[in-house]
Amino acid sequence: MSRPPRSSLVSRPIACYKCNGFVTDINQILTDEKIGRYFICQFCGTLNVVEGSPTVVDNDTDISTEVAPTDEVVAAETVTPSGKSFLAVIDVSGSMDGVNIAAVKRSIATSIDSLAANARTTLFGLIEFSSEVGFRNLDSGDLITLPPDTYASLEQIKSATEGLLEQIRLVPIGEKASDIKRHIQSLQVGGSTALGPALGMAYSLARHCEVGRVVLLTDGLANNGIGSFEGFQVTPPKKYYHNLAKWFLESGTVVDIVGIASHSGLELKTLGVLADLTGGIMYYVTPNELDFSMSEIAGERLLARNVEVRILTPPGVKIRDASGLSRLAVEELKASRTTRLAAVAERDEIHIKLSPESTIEAQEIPIQIQVEYTDDEGARHVRVMTKRFRVARTPEELLKTFDPEVGATFVTQKAGEESFEGDVERGRLRISEFRATLKKQAAIAPSPVKARIEEVESVLAEEEAEMVRLQERAASEGMAEAAAQDMFSAAALQQKRRTSGEMFKKKKKR
Repeated sequence: MSRPPRSSLVSRPIACYKCNGFVTDINQILTDEKIGRYFICQFCGTLNVVEGSPTVVDNDTDISTEVAPTDEVVAAETVTPSGKSFLAVIDVSGSMDGVNIAAVKRSIATSIDSLAANARTTLFGLIEFSSEVGFRNLDSGDLITLPPDTYASLEQIKSATEGLLEQIRLVPIGEKASDIKRHIQSLQVGGSTALGPALGMAYSLARHCEVGRVVLLTDGLANNGIGSFEGFQVTPPKKYYHNLAKWFLESGTVVDIVGIASHSGLELKTLGVLADLTGGIMYYVTPNELDFSMSEIAGERLLARNVEVRILTPPGVKIRDASGLSRLAVEELKASRTTRLAAVAERDEIHIKLSPESTIEAQEIPIQIQVEYTDDEGARHVRVMTKRFRVARTPEELLKTFDPEVGATFVTQKAGEESFEGDVERGRLRISEFRATLKKQAAIAPSPVKARIEEVESVLAEEEAEMVRLQERAASEGMAEAAAQDMFSAAALQQKRRTSGEMFKKKKKR
């Protein structure tokens, strides 16, 4: 979605009443003496009668479906409806004492300076958690605490947070940068780790205050309240964080996780579902590496929120697989050709694998992608992109149009998906097998295509080698199993979101 649309419309053009496929060519509209004007949907084959003045979309069109809220409405709210906001959820438990909290204070202060210079209207909020969970009033400095007797129940956490909303205000970074940094520098550590209740409070605020991004910074294992990994829990932690992830997704909030390396482990494999389902980033870093991860998060712009993606194909062509998404989103696309995303950022790149259910007689087929989203101003749009693909009949014909970078990115993202789910070796094997296939194709490909394939194969070799290096690093450093798993989980999620731009950046600069 980073490329500007070719054209914009403020009225809804002609679409199929059955599958909502948009007409992209006026020549699709025919006339019959009995029926009148009509078109046959190119995606589901349904006959549609056309009434009124026909309007068709271009191959890349942005359709406004709902205007942004008025200035009067925005002024009456404590936050903007666009979700241009940043809620930091910071671990201040005892284990954060020393270099960890010092690194957090430094990196957040740097991020605040960056946002104040480049995104002054961004709204900022701060939740601190140890044995106590609270929202810091960045005007007065007071901590608005969540009652401890609510920590065992999400419903009680939500209810208590709603009761505190009148006291809670996110502040514009451009105006309050100095105050924010002063309160960050005054953070004090001590106590246990009520991470689950803190994220429960963050979810309630995200839902009521249109928070676009939640960033969790922690170095410890949740051990207090709901979501604890210690002791008996009525709601198992895996279920709790998975449910939270789905609710953040529904509210259009991205969750990023920055785990500060801990010998005892943070259980990022479980917490990672929050970043996975919402499209967030997850890092596992040392205190010295924290600045980079926070600058990456602060510098990333969300292009759209509350996103719904629909992919339309002609009869006989199905979605076989997809990559760059959560497993939940992939399964939804395969089942219904539609899925929901919390947001879309400039770095995001997904790949779709299509499969014919029978022989395709046509010379080319249309594929239409519809992305319904909310923009920065709170207005609702549908971005419609349509492209026709030529059907290859022979291997030689396929090689002429074969783009090895697309296949390599898809395979890399799927390898990350498998690794994130715990099967690192299966992910590595997927890359290895695709490399072998590329080598076979290079042997029969025309010279220009052969050169591209060989370059792509070398990039994949490095991707596979990096997976092996992580395993060797864990062994050579004698990392505890929990810490090694945290490192593998963070690396796998990053690989799962790897884009072709990231993979082939060096090659393209040469």
